[in-house]
Amino acid sequence: MRKIGWMAGLIAGLVLCFGTTGCAVHKRMKMAEKGTSELVGVSKTDLLSCAGVPVRSEKVDDLEFLTYTSGGTGGFFCQGGRYCEVTFTLQNNAVKKVSYSGNTGGYFSEGEQCAYAIAPCMKKEE
Repeated sequence: MRKIGWMAGLIAGLVLCFGTTGCAVHKRMKMAEKGTSELVGVSKTDLLSCAGVPVRSEKVDDLEFLTYTSGGTGGFFCQGGRYCEVTFTLQNNAVKKVSYSGNTGGYFSEGEQCAYAIAPCMKKEE
């Protein structure tokens, strides 16, 4: 009887843990999806103000590329090594395109690591 109670508690705890983690991951994945369209048109000044100084930048002709990184975390139940490089392509001092690269998430959570880099620039949902 005692073994069943301990096992039931463990299973309930794992379900609760994975259930709440899954919701947070899904929310970050959706934010990353929205970021590729919602951040287009943001001025360079506003981008630097919300995202900070990029880890890399490059100018080619009339385009400027600003790259930010996020992720690289792992935990007891998570696979480590997930990360995202977010590159903003700017033209005329405004974001023209947002692209992601790297091991950005799991099979059902692609892009979720990218949300960490763009979150400060996204509009707060009410």
